[in-house]
Amino acid sequence: MSLDGLIALDYDRFGDTLYLMRCENQDLPTAMKEHITFTPHYDTLIRSGMYEYYASEGQVSLPYALAELVDNALSATAKNTGMRSIEIRMLFDETLGKPAVVVLDNGCGMTSKQLKNWAVYRLSKFTRKNSSFASQQEGYVRPDPVAHSLNSDISYFGVGGKQAVFYIGDSTRMISKAVLSPDVHELVLSKDDFERKEKNKEDIYSGTILNRKPGDFSHCPDERFLHALIAEESEKESFTAVVITGVNPEHITFLKKDFKLWTRQLAHIYHYYIHGIDGNNMSKASANSNPSKIDIQVTLREKAPKFPRALNLREVDDDMQTLYINASADTFEFKATTQPENGTVEGVLRYHPFLYDKETYPQDPQASLDDKEDDDVESGVHNQARGSRPIFECFWNGRLIPYTKVAEFDWCARPRTQKEQDLPPECYSRISGVLFTDDRFQVSTNKLTFMDLELALRRNDTIFTCEQKIEKEFTQWLKNCHKNLDKQIQFLDYKETITLPDVTPKERQAPWATFGSIKWHGKTYKTGELVKSQRTNPTLYGKVVRFLLYGNYKGDVFATGGQVEVALEPKAFYNKTRRIIPIIKIDRTSTDDAINKHIKSDADKLPHELKVEWPNGNPFSENADYPAGTPLGPLKIEILNKKGESLSRMPRAGQSPVIKLCVKLRLVHHGTNQEEMLSYVAEHSAKWNFWFKKIENLTKVGKYTLFLNAMTNDSAIIFEGSDENQSTKTISPVHIGMPFNIPLQIKDKYGHSTELPPNIQPEKCDLKVILPGLTKGTQTQKIFLLPGKPHSLHVKPEDNPITGENGNPFKFDVEIHDEAGNITANARQLVHCEVHGYPEIRADCSQTGVGQFVTKPINLKIIKGEPQKLTVKFSMPVSKTVKRFLLVLRNSEKIEWLAGGLLENLHYKLFDEAGREIRLTPEIASMIKVTWAEDGNLKDLVQGKLPNIQVPTKVQDARFCKVLYEGQSVSVSFTIVMNLITIKSSLSGYALNTGHCFPHSVLELVDQYGNVSKTLYSTFHVNVLTVCLNQEHNSCVAVTGVCFQNGTPGSREMRFTFRKYVACVTVMVTAGDPAQLKLPLQVLNGSSIPTPFIVQLFDMWGNPTQDQRVVVECSVSVIFLTINKHHLILKVLFYCCSTRGYYQLEFKGSFNDKPISGTSLNLNLLPNPNKPVRLSVEYDTKAKLPAGGTFPVFRVTVVSDEGSPITTFDPAAVSMLLWEGVPSGTTQEPIIINVVPNQPVKLGPDSQPPAPVVSYSTAITNRTLVENMTLRIMDSYGNPTGQNLHGKVAVSMKSSSCDGSTNLPLFEGKNSRCQFNLVEGKVHITRLAIMENSPGENGNEYNLIFKPEVSLEAPTPLIPFELKFLFYNDSENQHKMSALSGKKDALNVAIAKYEEIFNDHQTLLMLLTAMKLHFKSLSFNLSSTVETLILTLLQVGHLACVQDDDAARVISWHLSGDMDCVITTTTAAARTIVDNTLGRQQVMPLDGILMHPGNRPLPHLRNGTPLFPPQGNPIYARDLLIYSHRPEDCNTVFKNILGDTILMDDLYSGTEYRKAVSDIQCPTILTRQGDRISARGKFGGTQNKAPTISALKVFGAPLPGRYHTLREQIGDLSRSQVSKLNSANEADKDRESHLIMMKSPDNQNKQQDLKEKKKQLEEIERQLGMFVDFALQTEKLPTSFHSFLAFFGF
Repeated sequence: MSLDGLIALDYDRFGDTLYLMRCENQDLPTAMKEHITFTPHYDTLIRSGMYEYYASEGQVSLPYALAELVDNALSATAKNTGMRSIEIRMLFDETLGKPAVVVLDNGCGMTSKQLKNWAVYRLSKFTRKNSSFASQQEGYVRPDPVAHSLNSDISYFGVGGKQAVFYIGDSTRMISKAVLSPDVHELVLSKDDFERKEKNKEDIYSGTILNRKPGDFSHCPDERFLHALIAEESEKESFTAVVITGVNPEHITFLKKDFKLWTRQLAHIYHYYIHGIDGNNMSKASANSNPSKIDIQVTLREKAPKFPRALNLREVDDDMQTLYINASADTFEFKATTQPENGTVEGVLRYHPFLYDKETYPQDPQASLDDKEDDDVESGVHNQARGSRPIFECFWNGRLIPYTKVAEFDWCARPRTQKEQDLPPECYSRISGVLFTDDRFQVSTNKLTFMDLELALRRNDTIFTCEQKIEKEFTQWLKNCHKNLDKQIQFLDYKETITLPDVTPKERQAPWATFGSIKWHGKTYKTGELVKSQRTNPTLYGKVVRFLLYGNYKGDVFATGGQVEVALEPKAFYNKTRRIIPIIKIDRTSTDDAINKHIKSDADKLPHELKVEWPNGNPFSENADYPAGTPLGPLKIEILNKKGESLSRMPRAGQSPVIKLCVKLRLVHHGTNQEEMLSYVAEHSAKWNFWFKKIENLTKVGKYTLFLNAMTNDSAIIFEGSDENQSTKTISPVHIGMPFNIPLQIKDKYGHSTELPPNIQPEKCDLKVILPGLTKGTQTQKIFLLPGKPHSLHVKPEDNPITGENGNPFKFDVEIHDEAGNITANARQLVHCEVHGYPEIRADCSQTGVGQFVTKPINLKIIKGEPQKLTVKFSMPVSKTVKRFLLVLRNSEKIEWLAGGLLENLHYKLFDEAGREIRLTPEIASMIKVTWAEDGNLKDLVQGKLPNIQVPTKVQDARFCKVLYEGQSVSVSFTIVMNLITIKSSLSGYALNTGHCFPHSVLELVDQYGNVSKTLYSTFHVNVLTVCLNQEHNSCVAVTGVCFQNGTPGSREMRFTFRKYVACVTVMVTAGDPAQLKLPLQVLNGSSIPTPFIVQLFDMWGNPTQDQRVVVECSVSVIFLTINKHHLILKVLFYCCSTRGYYQLEFKGSFNDKPISGTSLNLNLLPNPNKPVRLSVEYDTKAKLPAGGTFPVFRVTVVSDEGSPITTFDPAAVSMLLWEGVPSGTTQEPIIINVVPNQPVKLGPDSQPPAPVVSYSTAITNRTLVENMTLRIMDSYGNPTGQNLHGKVAVSMKSSSCDGSTNLPLFEGKNSRCQFNLVEGKVHITRLAIMENSPGENGNEYNLIFKPEVSLEAPTPLIPFELKFLFYNDSENQHKMSALSGKKDALNVAIAKYEEIFNDHQTLLMLLTAMKLHFKSLSFNLSSTVETLILTLLQVGHLACVQDDDAARVISWHLSGDMDCVITTTTAAARTIVDNTLGRQQVMPLDGILMHPGNRPLPHLRNGTPLFPPQGNPIYARDLLIYSHRPEDCNTVFKNILGDTILMDDLYSGTEYRKAVSDIQCPTILTRQGDRISARGKFGGTQNKAPTISALKVFGAPLPGRYHTLREQIGDLSRSQVSKLNSANEADKDRESHLIMMKSPDNQNKQQDLKEKKKQLEEIERQLGMFVDFALQTEKLPTSFHSFLAFFGF
């Protein structure tokens, strides 16, 4: 101890002296050194990302933080040989734990050492190599150069990952597993951990790495969202997962709300890593030569009911690079090298051309742009594409550096001085570019900006591709792009510069240069040419006055806009005769002929003449004399246009004001001075047109002139008319295709017939005859056309070939057309239908021109499932054409054909492995080879037609034929068997009267050349008639004596067979000889006599009487009528419902009580084939019906009055009811079925016994478990069964707690098991009790097990019966629990009874409510049912009908979301429906639909002219809809919901059609095969394929003709409305009274009593210790809840 208070110690180890101080503030005797350690504050790490990402130039920085983590994942997966998978998971479901962001990759992973190095801040890949952090696995090697520097070497500085995770949240968990490592390494860094270490004065920058087995999450039991992530580890060889928690709430909101925005930014940053070096070129996506193996998936999960969102960044199609690539038309590539760092830059320039009226330079979807100008505003050169934005986006090692952009280089900048021959300056604003640099250019640690890229590229030592020539090459490239790609307008023939005072805004009124012509898209427009506008309202027609361009110009110039001044035609149509519109609104597709036609059509709508009528007769004739005072008029005037249409106002175009017309009448007297006697102006009246009253003041003698002038309401006279009627002579109807005469009569100007001067010759022009030289040289005649003579047959369906199933008939509809395609009906139009191998069918089409054929079922032997074709031939003697169809059936191995015949019309098709038809091309067709011909016609082979096969005339065994596709194992073969002989009959086509015999007929066997065979040696069979051989001639058979004794007239078929040869002869049976007179009155049973009877009264001499005192009566019903002047008509209408047969009606009269003899009428009551009388039910009566089984198949037939089955009834009208016991409420004879027990499955009691409570007392009653209980073998439904089963029932005990307790009670006799005899499936137990002082746990619950042991083996193991009981060791508790159990059972019975009553009340209320709604729906006027439904509450699916089933199927599927939409006339009615259905019913009010008038032509039509011949029969889908009522409203509805959807035949035609009209917007296309091509061009997949018609709600077919007859009878049903209303009122009263009863005090007391009993039951159960296990409740949760948990990984 020294005197100064210091203790000095020698510290020789370090060569220093260590001083120990007594206090902190003690003075130091000399200078001393103090050793300290310092570390950065943990904010250096956790707040490192704040400045880096907040300094993000006003943009949202979170996507760039996520990009840092993706950079690390790309580097980690760089050496993957397969797919490189990166997944960003946003876990924001609070039910799974706190919010988290997970970035997961399948890269190489990290070892424990590498994971430690990752945690070191700013330990880059360059500095760690020579430091203490180096490892054997690490060592940076610069990657080899690749295109666009896409080397994945972007995890660089050792900074970005830490900055990103602590910018996103406040804690991160790094989980990684390296390749070949058996363990997973896990490191946690968190803000809370740093704060805790600082508070505890621990080393902040220290921690632990957890090394564990894959899939082990025992260290994080509370973080449930990690369990599913860790469970995935076992399936992965290596991986790294970055789990970020404590996510900033603002970040969570942004990630949820702007999911599309930040995923779009990520897709932009990694565009070329995702899509490869060529980028996302969607037009060449399938031909990408270097596809990427990088897959970046983003998923976001939120709390239910929100569904998870998932997006692969490869699917993003609106990031800026995708927009740039797909909007460009050409590219210019270059390279640059910088010194001294030897950096390499690859560059690409893209050109975005100007197209007609707009720039194609893409705009950023997220940029805040000014509102787009309307296309009416001039778009001059100042409206440039790129504007002031830089040209180049910059990528570093293939990754976007978002905040660095290069404006331009000197060689690609717009020249400051523009020469006359140079490019337009706006071309330089149509380029975009991208620069790809390697890592020799420095970027900031957050990879947001380059350090000095632009400066390095602008240095003089920077070498660009083609030194000294790049500027020249770029300029030449830009010129070529402008010349070939820009679609600008060239203004020619400069006139002057003017001012337009009407232009707004005012600053654009001057200067405007005017030009005489323009050159636009290869076409020159000049002043005076006719033009038509497009996208204007109205469409304008007229002549060009001049072209205008805003700006100071003195000569020819290119520009991107401009206006045109048009003089409108016809001028009377428009208020302003000139209009200025943008040049881009000129319709370039219109022609002069089309424009002139439309102008003429508009001119024809203008007033042309006056039509004068004299309603009271007495017309005034020209130059006629009339006495003074003769009244003139009244006059009715009509103003007619050239079309003969009446006008009341001037026609107008678009929204121009209405100009009304009027007629002025002037009467001028020609005396010494012309004097206007009177003048009137008549306005238009809807009833009288223009009307002038009678003029009665014509008293002056002299000549008068009546002037009638049509005027507008502003007194502008249009024209003058005369008072003569104009008439046109019509020609009698003519037939199409037939010549006819036109009478021509020549008159002079006074109307007198005269001869034609010799110097005038007529010119023939269709139906207009022109005689030049006459005052009125043209006269047009009206003709009426009727269908012409038969020209062709049209067969439906039009599919060729038609596919069907073996054993089914085929149905064809035939129409007879004239030359113009009209259906024509003429005499003797008999159409023949022939199917090879089947009888011929005929149909008479003389009356209607149409007919229907139904073939007999086609039955062929099916072998190997190959299709077979049959030819159907339709012919008519007067028709010149025959149409053939192919029936595609299953093909057999052999084809029979006549020897020497020609097998033709052979076609083939090729199919791929998926069964899709391959389109034939010349290359494919050249590979088709056949065995029966050397070389086929290539033209026919391309069409799918094979060469004809000449069948040999010499009979052979068979001929083998084969078709093969050369070079492939694809072929088809068949064998032709020759058929030599057929039967020939002379009866074919013979007509025979009933009762007459056929004349002598001969049957012969002939070959195909008509030669008679001499080999006939057997017997012919004609149905059941047998005829023998002619003894004189061994080659023929004589048939005689065949006649038809009865039957209805019509065609009959006679079949002659000889071995395998068959001849079918069709003969026509006509009516026989006249034999009796009958009054042909026949009535179907249940229907009325369609026409009334007319009874005429005569006197005894046969004169009609007029006496009105006669009473006429009918024996069926007496009707008193009054005699008319000449005859008496007695209308009798019978409803016949009696037994069918013959009846007689008698008509009698009486005069002064004296009888008048009458007439009688025979009535034949025929059975009605359409009247159902009973049901015939067939089923297997021997079928055994076990309980719970399936009923046998019931085959129900509706039998008609005549005993035949009715096939047209609605199957939904047949119902099946099931009763237990005696049936009620049905008139049909019931079917009694006997239900027998099912298979034995269990042992059970007749009635469930109560749970016994026993004790070990000496009293037997306290020890009794079961008394007088019968157990039976039962099925699963509780029915006794198993009467054939015998054996034993073993009774044992077990503890209900399943704890394995061995302290069980014992039965009497100290037995743990006892047995009872099972006889005929049942056992009766008289008493079963436990022994005295039996062991057991006090208060415990046990189960009695009654297990059956049968001698015979049951189909299934029998389930034993279990009965719970309680055991107590004293009688007091036993009595108490027995009492409680008794009360419990009584309460259960009372509660069940109450609940049954209340359930019955509720069920009755529901039934009464349904009855009320039902009667309410019936209480409307039945006579206007259809109209009311269509106007108010019909659904879309009921508004229209579709004739074609295929069209109905695909249109209904396309509108499936709208089929149940209810259409209303008003919005108020729509709101009422929505309110009544609680918002579940979708509606559409008509008053809320805006529909533009008129119909657009199909896209391939321009001004009525097709641009190309379309395939597939395109038609607007709405044109196939048939409306029965209110077609205008229905058309409005379907125009709104169906739009311009087009229907075509097949998918191929639809895709070809869409490709042909790709220059305009093409609507959605549907096909009759059920395909859909959306308006965006998408097709294929299940979402674009209609299901079968049975799975859809489909538009119905048009109503048959009988529907309109039934409509007339609806009026009779209206009488039932009163009864329906009464029933509705009664149902309403019943419901109200029931509601009152349910709310009555008595019912309320019962409900209160029920609540009290439930409380008592709960208390008793509590005392009994019966508590519900919570786990049991969890097991009973809905399946959907468990599925929900499983979906999120639980």
